[in-house]
Amino acid sequence: MLQSNPQPGDVIFVDVNGDGVINDDDKVNLGNGMPKFTYGFNIGFSYKGFDFAANASGSAGNKIVQSYRNQANYKSNYTTEILNRWTGEGTSNSIPRVTETNINWMFSDLYIHNGRYLRLTNLTIGYDFAKLFTCKYVSQIRVYAQAQNLFTITPYNGMDPEIGYGVEDKGWVSGIDLGYYPRPRTFLFGVNLKF
Repeated sequence: MLQSNPQPGDVIFVDVNGDGVINDDDKVNLGNGMPKFTYGFNIGFSYKGFDFAANASGSAGNKIVQSYRNQANYKSNYTTEILNRWTGEGTSNSIPRVTETNINWMFSDLYIHNGRYLRLTNLTIGYDFAKLFTCKYVSQIRVYAQAQNLFTITPYNGMDPEIGYGVEDKGWVSGIDLGYYPRPRTFLFGVNLKF
């Protein structure tokens, strides 16, 4: 047995090769952190002084490891997902109980999530008031509103599916969520003047 005293609510590991022992021979490929494809699009137009622009980006075909998730240490920080943990019969079958006495902390597919997403990164609407009247010294009086990171469509339940980080001498690491805060949703208002 992999653990000496399994209890209800503990993680169940699968004997993939059927030899009666849970060991490295039972490990399987759980996915790739690199997206199969990334994409983006830009839309923009103007009409009678009005202008509109939208930018979006996303990826698909990748998995994300939630490395910050650890149910083994009761002193750890948790996401609200821990509120759905196993606490008795009839409760969660996907989030194990919290305890320090077993192997619920060992890496498994509980930490792997679908990483596809589509994010509206920028939406801008503006109007050039110089179109309403003629001014000798000002050729543009554009007032605009802009929203950045307006929404993200994703099945990922972490903070941000657009994750990754750089490691000195190793390059870019993709597919591992370290629990960084997501990009903020930002609203901007401004005026462009051209003299």
